[in-house]
Amino acid sequence: MTLKYKETDEHLLRRLGQALVLQWDELPDGLQDVLIDQASMVEDRDEAAHSAAEIEGFIRGVNTKSV
Repeated sequence: MTLKYKETDEHLLRRLGQALVLQWDELPDGLQDVLIDQASMVEDRDEAAHSAAEIEGFIRGVNTKSV
């Protein structure tokens, strides 16, 4: 499974991802689980570790900073 987008639009995808992580604690637990599972299944142009546990650890460990 993958999302098709133009390479020039990748910055938009990153912004959406950051916005999602910033609002993570406001999401219902079931939706959090679905998003983590789906994130672990999508393809990416870069090969990197992406297990559900690693993704959840990232979300839980990331620091937020006001701009």
